[in-house]
Amino acid sequence: MIVRSMVFLKNKSLITTQEWSKDELEYVLNKAFELKKTFKKGRYNIHKKLEGYTLIMLFFSPSTRTRNSFEVGMTQLGGHAIYIDADKSWVGRKSESIKDTAKVLSRYADAIGIRIFPNVVKWKYGEANRIIREFEKFSEIPIINFEDDLYHPCQALSDIMTIKEKVNNLKNKKFVISWAYHPRPLPVSVPNSTLLATTRFGLDVTLVHPPGFELDDKIINIAKKNASKNGSSFEITNTLEDAYAGADIVYVKSWGSLKEYGNPQKEKKLRIPYRENWICNDQLMDLTNKNSFFMHCMPIRRNVIATDSVCDGAHSIIYDQAENRLHLQKGLLVSILQS
Repeated sequence: MIVRSMVFLKNKSLITTQEWSKDELEYVLNKAFELKKTFKKGRYNIHKKLEGYTLIMLFFSPSTRTRNSFEVGMTQLGGHAIYIDADKSWVGRKSESIKDTAKVLSRYADAIGIRIFPNVVKWKYGEANRIIREFEKFSEIPIINFEDDLYHPCQALSDIMTIKEKVNNLKNKKFVISWAYHPRPLPVSVPNSTLLATTRFGLDVTLVHPPGFELDDKIINIAKKNASKNGSSFEITNTLEDAYAGADIVYVKSWGSLKEYGNPQKEKKLRIPYRENWICNDQLMDLTNKNSFFMHCMPIRRNVIATDSVCDGAHSIIYDQAENRLHLQKGLLVSILQS
């Protein structure tokens, strides 16, 4: 007889997937799949599971998929989402403390989502994540990390959902996280969260990037432990061809160098030499397995991060990936507000 552990997620904050158990993550994913089955555009889901619930969304940084997937998701579930352009309207950093803001908003709503990028905190490494954690400390309702400077857990979970849809068995499938050139330095939140999530779900993960674009040693060490615990592998290379060879899934994402974090001019000198060659193209995708998949969190700079032929080609699942943001957010909201 198999005894499954009970999962209780009501009022639980999501700051990073690493702080949730595997059972808790699976619970949210299963709930997302369940809700996706009832999804019809233009109509509420059948049970209006979150009727009367309110989500307050503090956006210090702009968004397309995150904002709309949460706002549409709450609407489809019968609830309400309030958007606040926090960088312009919230005076907390000057005259009102995070404690007071969190306490007051906790009296109004049922959950708070926060999105804050490195530029908002002047590229002080980890400061955006610290702010979200301070909100969590004083909030009486769950806090959802909509993306900070270290983590993007909702993106990572929806990516796992997409992979589960496309691949029958994740165990030991080769998953490649590939750096790509971008005109400006981007946060490490997506590669960090992708790395942490995929190494927990049995995928054989390969991280490929040019010298000088290493991720945080703390993240790398956790990923290694995740892979070891789950019977999979994790390796790092600086050679694109080695990474792409035999890959089942290729996830392309740019991020800035931590060596010159917050120094855009010096960081740019590190990136420029890789502008021409570190782009996902048909030649690289030809090295992967015949039925492999191409992923990107979007927005994607076409013909910079990846060519049009890759973005629109047979391997690409970027739109399925983006759609699942909606279903995953709904699964998450129901899980932390009702389960």
